[in-house]
Order: sequence, then C-alpha cells, then structure tokens
Amino acid sequence: MITPQTIGDTLVLSVNVPRLDAALAVRFREEVLQQLTEEPSRVVIDFSAVTFLDSSGLGALVSIVKRVGHHCRPVICGLQPAVQTMFALTRMDQVFKVRGTVDEAVASLAE
Repeated sequence: MITPQTIGDTLVLSVNVPRLDAALAVRFREEVLQQLTEEPSRVVIDFSAVTFLDSSGLGALVSIVKRVGHHCRPVICGLQPAVQTMFALTRMDQVFKVRGTVDEAVASLAE
C-alpha cells in the first residue's frame, strides 16, 4: 500500500491504492507510521494513485500528523480532482501544505 523512496534528505511515501476509505484507513495509518519510526524531519505523502478518499482516510491522515507532528509535518502532493475536492470541502488544504507534484513538495521542504 505504501512505497517509500528517499529523495535527498526527504522521505517520499507513495500511496498505491485507488481508494483510501474505511476498509483501508487503519492499514494506511499503520504503514505510514511504521515508515516514520526513525523520525525523519522531511516527509512527502504522494496521493497521485488515489482517486477516492473518504472521511476515514482523511481521519487516518490527521491521526498520522498528530502522532508525528512533534518532529515533522508531511507535505501532501498529487491530489486527484475528487481527493482535492475532499481536502477543500473539509478545509484540510488549509491544514496541510499541498503541492502538485513530488518534486514541488520536496522543493517546498527546502524553503
């Protein structure tokens, strides 16, 4: 479900499922938290493959940030239109730093 990759000093976690809903939210949260056990300071979560996100998936993302917020604040990227709409409707686009691509997200962490 999650593919990790390191770009420079940034950990990029690609979500590899089309739907992040109640059926997968707990697994998503656990896999991401497992990748963050070494407390990287720069993290990007790439949602390019995700075409549907419900409140459970969004809740899992918020839970992740609450757990790791003391050492990093992940940048979100690659939001597909329906997922971007969900972020806008819930104002999560105001809570998270959102960028279009992985490269833009990685660059924003260097600012």
